[in-house]
Amino acid sequence: MPIQSVEPQRLYRQIAEQLRALIAQGEFAAGTRLPAERDLARQLGVSRPSVREALIALEVEGWVEVRTGSGVYVLERTRRTSQPAAAANEWGPLELIRARRVVEGETAAIAAQQRKRAHV
Repeated sequence: MPIQSVEPQRLYRQIAEQLRALIAQGEFAAGTRLPAERDLARQLGVSRPSVREALIALEVEGWVEVRTGSGVYVLERTRRTSQPAAAANEWGPLELIRARRVVEGETAAIAAQQRKRAHV
């Protein structure tokens, strides 16, 4: 059997997977508020930024809704299933943001070069 490369999974993905499983098992019912980032970080033994990244990933996947100043709430199953869960080898939200920085900046530069007086 040939040796296959091992791809380490990012910490935020592991946290997101654990929270996703807890939601799917009914530990956190639809409409309920998740514990605060600080509490989740302490319970999981990780940093708050890692928890924050995991929550962003879950929000992008449609599992939770982040309400500014109120907390993170579990979405109903019908809303969660409207978006497919990201595969383990897909890019996460941070990779997407980095790619957008490159593409959007270059697009703006080209648009600025092609501008006409009427556009200004």
